[in-house]
Amino acid sequence: MASNSTSRNIRSDRLQLPQSRLPRVLILGDQAKPDVPELAERLVEYLGDRAKVLGVDLKRSAEPIRKKPDLVLVLGGDGAMLAASRRLGKRRVPVMGINFGTVGFLAAVSRERAAHVLDQALKGEAWVEDRAMMHATVKRDSQVLIDAHILNEVVISRAAGNHLIDCDLLVDRRPVCTYRGDGVIISTPTGSTAYNLAAHGPILSPRLDAWVVTPIAAHMLGMRPLVLPGHRTAHMRVHQRSLFTADGHEECALRPGDVVRVGPSSRRFQLIVDRDELFYARLRSKLHWGAPPAS
Repeated sequence: MASNSTSRNIRSDRLQLPQSRLPRVLILGDQAKPDVPELAERLVEYLGDRAKVLGVDLKRSAEPIRKKPDLVLVLGGDGAMLAASRRLGKRRVPVMGINFGTVGFLAAVSRERAAHVLDQALKGEAWVEDRAMMHATVKRDSQVLIDAHILNEVVISRAAGNHLIDCDLLVDRRPVCTYRGDGVIISTPTGSTAYNLAAHGPILSPRLDAWVVTPIAAHMLGMRPLVLPGHRTAHMRVHQRSLFTADGHEECALRPGDVVRVGPSSRRFQLIVDRDELFYARLRSKLHWGAPPAS
């Protein structure tokens, strides 16, 4: 939500669930991961008469969520959290991810702490972070090929058979540079710890209103990541056949001249986090960030 014409509020706050009725809870998950079905059953039992469970959906699905939950529990890794974000669409529903993945920045609650954090959520004591999203479109001449709201990142990458691709970057339609290499990542602060980090891009605090543009295997040493204000609009024009990916799912083949537009989204993602392990603590525990070298 914009606080003025040039910036948006990025904040953390206490979770507020309905007090006049039982909160409605939807449980999503990835049944391919061991122990997910068992934990889902235990959560239903734990909620008991403290909440109304709308359902348990452990299948991989891209279908929009039609029900109206007050709280969504996601059992899986960050991929399952991205899928939940996509399925929620415009709904601003707090999501609590219980980590069954290897890292888990979005699935921010450990299985050992799940009951404790869920109890905090039901009491109105849980911490929820209001995460910015981006709006991305792919346009070919006058045709819009993709229109999506993104939590992590969009990626333009070279197609099979291409050695290098060139992407022109314009910000608010003003030329900035041409990236040459294997591709380009445009990431939100939430996505800065994902593919962007693997491509040697900077880590952004989730409280920032910004994008980061990071080249993939840049051909020249002078091509470095660039941090842009989140209220700006970026256009990437490709010169060779390439591929477009959004949050690891939305894919289409790009042709020379296609334009990828990235700008601020009106949608937000409400992420419930463990107050005993906030963002910098997760960096230290999951990535060993800032730790001295092992002897």
